[in-house]
Amino acid sequence: MATKTNTISETAYRALVKCKQDGESFTDVIEREFSQRIVTGADLLALSRRMAGKGLGFSQKKPRPRAAIAGAPKYG
Repeated sequence: MATKTNTISETAYRALVKCKQDGESFTDVIEREFSQRIVTGADLLALSRRMAGKGLGFSQKKPRPRAAIAGAPKYG
């Protein structure tokens, strides 16, 4: 198999380490987590659920209603 060498940030490296399971290479992690193409909103939701809690910027927290956000205009 052909290989490529990439330079990544410390933050990206830590994110990969968090996703890595016992016995996996970083290639395995990248293929497992990112090889599936995101085509629909459901695909994006599934990815966000897999990534939640791994420090990758995804969260499963439900957004607060707009009126509950300080300073947000109230409609209706």
